[in-house]
Amino acid sequence: MNELEQQLLTAEVGSTEPTLAMKTRGRVDAGKWWRRTPLWVCVVGDDLVILAVARRRFIARLPLAECRQSHYQPATGEFVIEPGEGLGLNRFQVSPREAIRLAEAMKLKVLIQNS
Repeated sequence: MNELEQQLLTAEVGSTEPTLAMKTRGRVDAGKWWRRTPLWVCVVGDDLVILAVARRRFIARLPLAECRQSHYQPATGEFVIEPGEGLGLNRFQVSPREAIRLAEAMKLKVLIQNS
């Protein structure tokens, strides 16, 4: 994480160290002129925090207990946060290895959903 991303995470969760801070392949418009900003997924305590920062900031926080149906779709290479209402973004491009790390940090029982 760069300094701005770390500052945004600290402002949201305080001094608690994340169990996992993963840079996804996803990108969002956060105010850079010619390119999109990397999207980070973090597991901090009992919460999932999604953030991106440049000129503008994007941050969303959801209790892990509310996203127990989350899974990885190997056909699309996306980790899907479910139910994920209120997040704005609930699909993230990650490798299978990254999906396993994220699922372990989230303490999920079912990782892959074939649909």
